[in-house]
Amino acid sequence: MAYFSIVEYFGASEKGSCGYCRSRQRSKSKETQPGPDVSITDDSKVDSGNSYSFGGTAFSLQPEDEQIILDRALGYSLTPNAYQILLDRGWRRSGRYLYKPTMDKTCCPQYTIRLDVTKFKLSRTQRKVLRVMNDYLKNDHIPKSKVNEEAGAQASISGTVSKAKPPSSKKRHLESDESPVKKKKFIRCERAINRWIAKGLNVEEEQRKRIEKEKARKRTLESFLPQWDESWKHKLEVRLVSVNSEEYRNDAQEEFELYKKYQSMIHEDKRNSFEDFERFLVKSPLTDQTKDKIEPHFGSYHEQYRLDGKIIAVGVVDILPKCLSSKYLFYDPDYAFLTLGTYTALHEISYVQSELLPHRAELKYYYMGYYISSCPKMRYKGKFHPSDLLCDHSFTWVPLSECLPMLAANEGNFTIWRKEMPSATKMDVNKLNVVYKREVIYSWEHVKHVNPDLNTEEVTDKLRKWSEMVGPEAKCIALCLRELNM
Repeated sequence: MAYFSIVEYFGASEKGSCGYCRSRQRSKSKETQPGPDVSITDDSKVDSGNSYSFGGTAFSLQPEDEQIILDRALGYSLTPNAYQILLDRGWRRSGRYLYKPTMDKTCCPQYTIRLDVTKFKLSRTQRKVLRVMNDYLKNDHIPKSKVNEEAGAQASISGTVSKAKPPSSKKRHLESDESPVKKKKFIRCERAINRWIAKGLNVEEEQRKRIEKEKARKRTLESFLPQWDESWKHKLEVRLVSVNSEEYRNDAQEEFELYKKYQSMIHEDKRNSFEDFERFLVKSPLTDQTKDKIEPHFGSYHEQYRLDGKIIAVGVVDILPKCLSSKYLFYDPDYAFLTLGTYTALHEISYVQSELLPHRAELKYYYMGYYISSCPKMRYKGKFHPSDLLCDHSFTWVPLSECLPMLAANEGNFTIWRKEMPSATKMDVNKLNVVYKREVIYSWEHVKHVNPDLNTEEVTDKLRKWSEMVGPEAKCIALCLRELNM
């Protein structure tokens, strides 16, 4: 018998206040360090009124330029494959709650972003973050200033595109092919070729050897991660813990105290209960009914970073058939000088490269949630190269490098990356599987035949909307509507 995922769909929310707009305003006066998926849609309660709340924070109707509209659902149970399908249609989860921004109506368009770890290239800033951590672990050296994570990031696109001043004649000269650096490099290459010719060597073969040597000199991400020995001043241990395990239960209170400290000092949110914490970051609809022999199994985990035995950061992640999905990060603000947002992301990328991909050939992506060009706390994700953004029209992946010029041309407004492509395939509404009378799963075609009174405009509108958002691959998901289960 086929195993169905079960999701209750609530429809679109009323207009709520946007945490990203507020974040943008706060960033002008107070700089905070980003986490993998910091969002107002943190999880908690969903209702059908004019206000709703996620993560213990309520949202009410706001001015037109600061509105976020979400499609919302509740996951009773989701197979890893079903959730992967929803991710690739722009959905995310907070606890058991699922949400997808209504892209053409929300004030801050949120594009799903992913990285192919097999092509990942460390930036100079990221290498510096890794060196700072290693220097602290080895020598107890605390840097005088934190690494600037915005260094090299794309310029903000916040409604208008700034007009850049033309570069000075000196700058134009340095950026041209005649720049001193490029000229010296050309001279070095020319001298090497002359030496090879004088020695009677094959120039093409020598050039190939030089390229191979240059590749060998480039340090990999894994080579930067610390290999502790007893001479070091500090010891960093990273442990992956299932949210359903006894290991997590033993550490739950320590994690919660860290979370409260993080929320209070970083987000100025002091209204946090243990129940909110578990609802947001521990409870998960993911259930793996086909557990294979490969570990770790698909599911939800906390990646704990212990410094000298004390948890200083926790990354909340899902391991799925095609990706490691980073949901949230909370950390000890006392260690902000270690730039833990970037460091933990780099560690998770390395984990996919070295631990997951070798055993699961399709699991080669790292999902970082949503990319928001107008929000500094979310824009840093674009510095993990090369990343792709999800097109909300065709649901195909497009290189971020192609998307940024289009965003600039469209003044940061919602942009369809692949207009020339047809819209994504929709699922036949009649073939949707639905939960009927709280216990039986039938096709919608069968249910409306058995009970025509249920075929109302409200029900068909919800079914049509759901079929457009999830596509034919989601036939493994049984949709639960309150109207069909009264």
